[in-house]
Amino acid sequence: MKSVKISEDIHVLIGGEFPYCNSIVFLNPELTIIDPGCQFESIRLFLRKSGKEPRDIKNVILSHIHPDHIAHAAKIQRLSSCNLMANSITAPLFDDKEMMREFLGFTKGHPVRSHWEKLVNERMYGALDDGKISTVLEDSECFQIGDYGLKMIMTPGHTPDHMCIELVDQALLYTADIDCTEFGPYYGHPNSSIPDFGESVRKILNSNVFGIISGHLEDPVLYEFQDEIMRYWNKVLARENLVYEAIKNGAKTVFDITQNPIIYPSLSNLVYLQFETWMVEHHLKSLHKRGLISETRDGYSTV
Repeated sequence: MKSVKISEDIHVLIGGEFPYCNSIVFLNPELTIIDPGCQFESIRLFLRKSGKEPRDIKNVILSHIHPDHIAHAAKIQRLSSCNLMANSITAPLFDDKEMMREFLGFTKGHPVRSHWEKLVNERMYGALDDGKISTVLEDSECFQIGDYGLKMIMTPGHTPDHMCIELVDQALLYTADIDCTEFGPYYGHPNSSIPDFGESVRKILNSNVFGIISGHLEDPVLYEFQDEIMRYWNKVLARENLVYEAIKNGAKTVFDITQNPIIYPSLSNLVYLQFETWMVEHHLKSLHKRGLISETRDGYSTV
């Protein structure tokens, strides 16, 4: 178990890369966890070192509906009867897991749906469990967790419901899956949006915080984050150039492009192939809107 201390009461438990995430724990005066997606045993061990148990958790806050960020939320609610908090888009998706599946693109009959469910159940067990959001949060809403002020900031693009959470007194912003990882931005669902993601990145760059807390970095707190955010965002532009070059070199369809992976180094898993496909489709939409490619019955071509 690895953790990073923000203050005496605030710690980041390191979950690291997908299928886990980093979790923020407020120990006092109200035991609270933001995004309980690190390993559950890490949560239990950390709390026990502080003389607490999962049943003592008072609040759980979710940044968005991705399984790696909500994995243990329903379990914690069963153990503790905690106040489970999410924004107004995430809330109904958490309450209705069929709606969640469809929101993420895995509709009934989708050929990859069963593979995605298997991945979730094997590596993020509990994310599809039933639970109930107790408190619905709105964009720009400020509230208190004990002595600590938090502010909700909607940052769509990754998913439409993605939310950052500002730790107001610490002037730190938990950016969840705007995470500054080497992988780069993820927008692998039909309702993800590259333009919205760009606007959310600009919102973070223009925020009045001293640092950000990544949802996936092993060293999660970045104080000189502007350059890291731009390096991270530039991966989107690099991918778009690669999609354009693939079409220029004769690729006509999404299938043609994914034969030489652009985003994932290996497409041995059908779920990752689906994510790659949706992300390439977003780049094709972007290139078409920019007037750089055209689409005919024969497929895509450069203009």
